[in-house]
Amino acid sequence: MRVECAVIDPLECQLVVDGKKSGIYVGPKALPRFDAILPRIGASITDYGLAVVKQFEALGMYTVNGSASIAQSRDKMRSLQILTHAGLRVPRSVLTRTPRGLKQSVERVGGLPVVMKLLRGTQGVGVMLVSVPVTAGSVFDTLQDLEQDVIIQQFIAEGGGRDYRVFVIGEKVVGTMMRTAPSGEFRSNLHRGGEGSIIKLPKTYERAAIRAAKTLGVEVAGVDIIESKSGPLILEVNSSPGFEGIEAATGLNIAGMIVKYVSARARRMNKGKTKRKPVAQRAQRVRSTKR
Repeated sequence: MRVECAVIDPLECQLVVDGKKSGIYVGPKALPRFDAILPRIGASITDYGLAVVKQFEALGMYTVNGSASIAQSRDKMRSLQILTHAGLRVPRSVLTRTPRGLKQSVERVGGLPVVMKLLRGTQGVGVMLVSVPVTAGSVFDTLQDLEQDVIIQQFIAEGGGRDYRVFVIGEKVVGTMMRTAPSGEFRSNLHRGGEGSIIKLPKTYERAAIRAAKTLGVEVAGVDIIESKSGPLILEVNSSPGFEGIEAATGLNIAGMIVKYVSARARRMNKGKTKRKPVAQRAQRVRSTKR
């Protein structure tokens, strides 16, 4: 199967509308019409990246992980609301805005220690474990001064500093690894020094991961699950998951699976439409371009 791929920096895209038509330019040239768009939007450029994705959608191009799905998955509280409404279990969580509600919020999630999370964050950034009341108040006040909304979340002690990254493509689990936090750390993210190892999950966990990705409309997803006394809890659905770590842990060609899935979906989505203009760069293997 021959696949041609253009890697485009979203920040280099200029979005043009004039009341009659829309276009996307990089430098002096308008981008051609592509068979499929696979967004890789870093958290630091979410708003601009979403605007670019929306422009591709407005131009009628098939977009894997659409703008609405990316926006929902990036907003931690909104994603938890949607997952809960769908009947999926998540850690007890409270979004609060004022210091007056902090004590009640901590009690509602089961008491200290608690996890405090920024509403938007990635790779473990903005995630803190707080065990002392005075520390909780100090951290909360500091984040409020920085105009950051904070989620107070139940700490799952039985998780033991480990969770599971489940890679979902379409409606199928294609790879899973267990992530273990380094000594003295509770965050298991590989970017925080965590280690990944191959593991076979129970079917109940796999079904929960597939349902979570489908509920948020994310076709290519990294679903993070933690083991609790009452069963699996969904921590997060990542719409721009890195895959180098899980490839190293499992030996699987996740990139190739993504290409195969997107190509097949693009053929079905574009069947009967005008043939797309090809782009020049041939992709032998897609690598992560996550910013």
